[in-house]
Amino acid sequence: MKTIGIFEAKTHLPSVCDQIAESGQPVTISRRGKPLVVISPVTPAKPQREGIWTAYQKARAAQKTTDGPDFPDVWEDRTSSGDCSPLED
Repeated sequence: MKTIGIFEAKTHLPSVCDQIAESGQPVTISRRGKPLVVISPVTPAKPQREGIWTAYQKARAAQKTTDGPDFPDVWEDRTSSGDCSPLED
């Protein structure tokens, strides 16, 4: 870990920050040879999750593999019996 003095850090802070961001290595800032603080690069943020509606649509699209109705067993039972009235069940 690199160590620099507080005066140098104050004078060249933008370039010190650029070096830290590029290298990914933290830098210790000291005063009179004693460490004061450590400046380290920020870890990248996590990508945001997709919304619930988008996730639902993707799951629904992946689930539909046929062009038939949503409930094929029920549909076959009702259409094969001849009488298709749901009120008479």
